[in-house]
Amino acid sequence: MTSQDILDIVKIEKIEKEILFKFGWLFKNSLDEFSTSVDRSLGYLDKIILPTIMASKQDKSYNPFSEIIEKYAIHILTHKLEKEGYKLLPLGYSADLTLENEKHILSIDIKTANLDNPSDFRKTINIGINQMTHIAKLRINRNFLPDPFFVYPTIPPFYKFPDGRIKLILTYGLLFIYPSYSDLVREIRQDYTKLFEFFRDRVRNVLIPILVKLLRVNEKKAEQILKKKPKQSRYMREELIAESVIRGIFIHEQEREALLKSLDINLEDMKIIETFSEKLKEFTNKLRERDVKPIAIIAIAIPNGLLKEKYLNKFVSGKNYSKSARYHYEDGIFEIIKEKTGEVSPRVLFLDVNKEYLSELRKYFDKILVLDYRLKRL
Repeated sequence: MTSQDILDIVKIEKIEKEILFKFGWLFKNSLDEFSTSVDRSLGYLDKIILPTIMASKQDKSYNPFSEIIEKYAIHILTHKLEKEGYKLLPLGYSADLTLENEKHILSIDIKTANLDNPSDFRKTINIGINQMTHIAKLRINRNFLPDPFFVYPTIPPFYKFPDGRIKLILTYGLLFIYPSYSDLVREIRQDYTKLFEFFRDRVRNVLIPILVKLLRVNEKKAEQILKKKPKQSRYMREELIAESVIRGIFIHEQEREALLKSLDINLEDMKIIETFSEKLKEFTNKLRERDVKPIAIIAIAIPNGLLKEKYLNKFVSGKNYSKSARYHYEDGIFEIIKEKTGEVSPRVLFLDVNKEYLSELRKYFDKILVLDYRLKRL
């Protein structure tokens, strides 16, 4: 790209549009592979259920599916885009997937959103400062700071090299919306909390005499040591040890007997453990029935920072204040192309939609444009 091209905002938008459709098609044509891959991971669902429940605290459900989705999406896109002449370009302070070819750098961030949290996807996409090149307005209380006090991302709109070459940086979001299962987590969290308290008491009772001998302290001091939080931890030692013991008993079968013996677990205590084991099986079955897979996959072209005169009002600081932003795409079109040529092209493309959730999705999206052999509006 030349210095002259960098100043041509219509040309920049046309490149953004071209690449949006290109990588959109690549992923859409890989949906069967993606679905099969996700199914393979979900075959191990019962193996990851306990860590999921343990990580879901304070009414926030940890979502292992987001990691599964992200890893497969990155794998598939890397493989497909390398066939198109791109080379993987791992960088610090960059999106989930960064690649380059001779002409530009492609930066794709994988996002997941729960259907119960429309603020994460309704006419907006949350982007971190490592995932965009566009500046964002910075709010203090209810007012925006004046120019030039903005959220400045870690990535510039382009890189200029010593030999004069310029590479435009193109940023995109690949958003996966999935159905909620927080109600199921809430149910079993109550059972887990009881189990956790049981093991915390047992850990405390067993470890206090051990610490008295080991550290040569009295019982009160030993209890204080167990209640102290290690540096950079939100939880007390006895809580962390109890969690570790639970993982040992429920996940590491070969270690279970030694742990049960050390904790003086009797037959009555075993009923507590067995009851929770049954609850885990029930939870797993309910989760399988819920079929927590993406109900919509959306590709979004995030405007390059050189287009700020047109898009600045649509970028505002996000949840993480000056470390993130929200791009409010609203109509979701390439506005400069429309203004200059009259052509209406979407910045927001649905690559896949589960028709069973269509009425639900219509509550949040005015337009659902599905990438097909021709663009199809649902």
